Amino acid sequence: MALRYKLLIMVVSLFIITAMSVQLAHGETENVIGSASLYIFGVEQLPNGSVLGVPAVLNVTVTNGTGQVFLGSTPLTQVDTQAQAVISTDVACEFLNLNCGRYNFYYFITSNSPEVGGPSAGGAFAVAAMSVLTGKHLSKTVAMTGTANPDGSIGIVGDVSAKSEAAANMGIKIFMYPSSNNVSQSAAAYDEAHGMTLIPISSISQAFQYFTGYNISVALNRSIYTPLYNNLMKDTYNLFKTYQDSLYSSIEGLNAGNSTIQSILSLYNSTYSSEVSDAKSGSYYVAASLAVEASVYLEEAKTLDSLQNASNQTAYMQALIDNQTNSIAATYNYIANDHVTNSSTEDLKLIAIDRLAQASYALNQSSNYLAEGDMPDAIYQYSLAVVKKISSIYWESILPVGSSNFSQDAFQNISQSYLYKASSYIQYTGLLGINDPSETSLMQSYFTKANNYYNEGQYIPSIFDSLEALATAQLMIEENSITNTSFPSVEGQLAYSALYSIDTAENRGVTPFLGISYYQYAQSFANSNQTGSEYYLIQYYSFARVYASFEASLSNVSSIPVSVVYSPISPPIPTSSVESTLLFVLGLAVGVLAGGVLYEYKLRLLLKKFGRKPTDRGRRR
Repeated sequence: MALRYKLLIMVVSLFIITAMSVQLAHGETENVIGSASLYIFGVEQLPNGSVLGVPAVLNVTVTNGTGQVFLGSTPLTQVDTQAQAVISTDVACEFLNLNCGRYNFYYFITSNSPEVGGPSAGGAFAVAAMSVLTGKHLSKTVAMTGTANPDGSIGIVGDVSAKSEAAANMGIKIFMYPSSNNVSQSAAAYDEAHGMTLIPISSISQAFQYFTGYNISVALNRSIYTPLYNNLMKDTYNLFKTYQDSLYSSIEGLNAGNSTIQSILSLYNSTYSSEVSDAKSGSYYVAASLAVEASVYLEEAKTLDSLQNASNQTAYMQALIDNQTNSIAATYNYIANDHVTNSSTEDLKLIAIDRLAQASYALNQSSNYLAEGDMPDAIYQYSLAVVKKISSIYWESILPVGSSNFSQDAFQNISQSYLYKASSYIQYTGLLGINDPSETSLMQSYFTKANNYYNEGQYIPSIFDSLEALATAQLMIEENSITNTSFPSVEGQLAYSALYSIDTAENRGVTPFLGISYYQYAQSFANSNQTGSEYYLIQYYSFARVYASFEASLSNVSSIPVSVVYSPISPPIPTSSVESTLLFVLGLAVGVLAGGVLYEYKLRLLLKKFGRKPTDRGRRR
């Protein structure tokens, strides 16, 4: 007994050292907000090839901080568990509508298993963090398994039956598992015989209610478009309608014998038909998006027509590209400096600058294709650049004319923050083994562009491309959990999470133009029989959530933290930040060791309470 007390004294001393290290790294002491603990369950591979459920104790401690997430354990912890901790914390903060950039999260796992891995404890991570942040205590007789998806849904996991039996052996009375999973009949009978009830769940909010008795779900109206949004989108569509009508009248009837131009005009007519239909139904953003697409076709046809009379088509095309390059530079000065920006219109300014960056990127692509001798793609990218530039001006048109001190430098920290966040989710998709070449390529392309923009000091387009990469990664994670039977509940949760983010932004006094727009776009596929409509439905719900969440943060730009845990592709970090991080991690490492000793001791006491030795893991009797 004396030795045990000496050990505890040593542990306390180590924690004091850790606290000092944290204070040295940040210049201030971290104060503990609270802690929570619960059982989680994994599996262990037996020599005969079967699996055995094993218990572990998860503890989370929340302090004031800067949005950092840390994970430690007495056994080894696999990287996918670390990644899930980051995502679960994001989910907890989203559900509670809290700015978790004001907190740090320390997760500790203690188990007798030699290694802890897999994302199946994600839901428990989120619930534990929510318990601390809300002050709602967790029932000790409730447990769960399931990943925490970015939209707050519960993702599919493996070996549910073995985990449920381990929970029954620990005296758990309610065990929740993903609704997309199944529990074997033998395991269900075993659990029932031990007095445990199995409950399939589809969302973190359901899990939290069973753990705490507290319902955090909010009833949301699916039609929440504000008058400002409706009027803006209608005006924007009308501007594009005038623009494309003018384009069409300039080429109508020309080159009736040119099959290429006629083929492009055929695409225009098909797109225009859908555009008019959406405008009549009041879906002005969808109509405006189709107007952009239709206008690109018209610009493409117009450029093809003008090239036919050029003696040197390559030189002529390069002259067009150079002219647009100069025009884009002038347009940027017009947008950035000649229009007033305040907290309610800042979103429009950012969108306009991002669209202009897209125009510049398309021009560079056009020039590259031209150098390679690929005239058709050069013409298309040039046409896209022209229309994106016009789109930028139209987004800006709502802002009052006047002097502005707008600077992209103010968004550097936000840009870095979203680069790190996107990289975390990108890594997690790889750890899950998601193999979708087209989506993976698209996601990496967005991230590469975001990183390049950051290095060039173009922080606004960097943010937008990071958001695209992040939304694509989250979509892939959510798709990974969908089965035919689970799609309705996943679709419902995605729609809810998108609406919740939109509602959050509006409650903060921000009209989330892009969040609402993507939500409206998703709704256009909700009752569609079009092939692939289910994919587009969840895709645009995912994008709506990510953009609305970002737009909500514009109500207090300074509150967005730089949250770094790990990064597969590291953007630049100031040297001082690296030094501080190393000091902090050094202190944390000592704390993890100490925490592990404490919770190993706690786990043994808990196992002893249930009359079992630490090596007696879930064995059937």
